Amino acid sequence: MTTPRPGDGGAGRDPARPRIPLICPRCGHEQQVVPGGPGRAVKVVHVGTGREACEPGDLARAPDDGT
Repeated sequence: MTTPRPGDGGAGRDPARPRIPLICPRCGHEQQVVPGGPGRAVKVVHVGTGREACEPGDLARAPDDGT
């Protein structure tokens, strides 16, 4: 195990660990995190569209969770 260097925040992806996909709770499609920057907030967007919002057709096909 390596010691984190100052400035890198200790964050890093361990190549031995599998990637866990981020799934939209509304439509079930995969999402990704878009890093922010100065004056920009971090966003979570759909992989296929790059948009934060679900596509209307995707919501129509989403499974009913009973709520």
